[in-house]
Amino acid sequence: MHAPKKTRQTRQYIQLMEAAKKSVLAAIDAFNRVHGDYKTEITLILLSNAWELLAKCVLVKKKRSIYKDSTRKETISCEKAINQLVELKEIEANQAHLLQQIISLRNKCSHDILPTIPDEIQHHLMFFGCKFFKELTIKHFPKVEKELARNYLTLSFDQLTTYASQVQRMVSKLRKGNQGEKELVWLLERGIRYVDSNKYISQKEFEKLYTGKKKIAPHLKVSINAESADMVRIVPVQAPQNFTADIQLRKGQNKLKDSLPVIIRKSNPEEDFPYLTLDIAKAIGKPGILKGSTE
Repeated sequence: MHAPKKTRQTRQYIQLMEAAKKSVLAAIDAFNRVHGDYKTEITLILLSNAWELLAKCVLVKKKRSIYKDSTRKETISCEKAINQLVELKEIEANQAHLLQQIISLRNKCSHDILPTIPDEIQHHLMFFGCKFFKELTIKHFPKVEKELARNYLTLSFDQLTTYASQVQRMVSKLRKGNQGEKELVWLLERGIRYVDSNKYISQKEFEKLYTGKKKIAPHLKVSINAESADMVRIVPVQAPQNFTADIQLRKGQNKLKDSLPVIIRKSNPEEDFPYLTLDIAKAIGKPGILKGSTE
């Protein structure tokens, strides 16, 4: 008995998937480099390429055309391929928002000079860009999970905040901030707006969104998106042998400047809590409520 012959379409989406994997691993490798003045741009280019190939892989697998017209000479753009994944409910809108921000930045560095991007924003886009990539790949190719089940750790010794913190800071300074930060907010904003409009807004159109407005943040989707999206902050914990570490997530105070503050409290029960419950009852003058208690 012979195995069924693979069709041309099957070969095409398998090849696209394999190329996408190679590209995303190359993006991670570029992102983790210690040296390299152009590593941010290389990472964006490779990560966008990985997503374009994966998106087209899924579209072909679902028997959707990836070509601009019937001549089949040119395929659709990465932006359009991502939006088609939203239409097919392969990814959520909030995932597409993040991916379109990556592509918007990629387009900028491919054709012009990319403004400086804070590490927090780079970490956020890279982490979730790869996380969503892995989820979609495994959904359609479960056997690939073992290949992608690896650890890729980037060390940082800076006191970093989060993507949301950096976006909020830049938005608050839009009227008086430097040109590089204004441009970066526009690039992130146009990526998010592309999901709904299928077109990019110019920087002038972006500036009109908040010109004359008392508050800027409510009029920008990048700011609204940052408030509702999950954040990531990679924190290495150094501990002696035979020690464990527990990390708890909780709602922080609005006045805190640093996001995700880590508070560590060491306690010796014999010194900090030396009293039995009965002793406490006596101390507060109500021994009767615990009559007969020895704990």
